[in-house]
This record gives sequence, C-alpha cells and structure tokens, in this order.
Amino acid sequence: MLRLFIISLLAGFLIFAGCASQGGGAVKGKSGTATASAQGFGGEAKVTVTMENGRIVKAEAAGPAETEAIGGRAIMMLPGMMVAKNTVEVDSISGASMTSEGIRQAARKAVAEINK
Repeated sequence: MLRLFIISLLAGFLIFAGCASQGGGAVKGKSGTATASAQGFGGEAKVTVTMENGRIVKAEAAGPAETEAIGGRAIMMLPGMMVAKNTVEVDSISGASMTSEGIRQAARKAVAEINK
C-alpha cells in the first residue's frame, strides 16, 4: 500500500513538473519574428526569436564579444533548448551564467514584442 502511494505521488510530481516547464515565456496563437538584446558577460547578447501559432520555432543568439569556450557555449546551446522546450526559461550553461541570463533576457524581450 505504501509502495503504491509513493509511486502515485512520484507520478503526480512528474506530471506537474512537465506541465510547469512547458510554454513559459510564450503565448498561444501569436506568430512573428523579433530581435532584442541584453547585457551578457562580455558585452551585448542579441537574440532573434521566431514564433508560429504561439510556439518558438526558431531562436538564434549572437554575442561577438563573448569568450568562445565559455559564453560561446551558451550562445550556441540556449537557442536550441528554447525551441525544444518552447520557453525562454531554460537552464544556464555551467560557467556562463551571466551570458545565459543575458540571452534569456533578450529572448524575453523578443517574445514580448511578438506577443504585443
């Protein structure tokens, strides 16, 4: 009986966690493309987001002043994570927290512009 309760509790948690991670930063029904920027570690981080029917279908980031091995990893990885999870609220890249936050901030601004 206790085992069944624990399994049910874990299943409920996983379902809730999955729902909570979907769609943050995106509004259903909106389509468009927008570009915004925010401060990263090495300078300005610029992000372009494309949405179709409220889903993030494309995201690109640039930060020419970021270090290739650290901030560059965030620039390369975060846009794909945003598309895959349909949210701009993705995890930071280890060692590149300031660049990651700059990319998220710029992506939030871009999504807000699309959703106006």
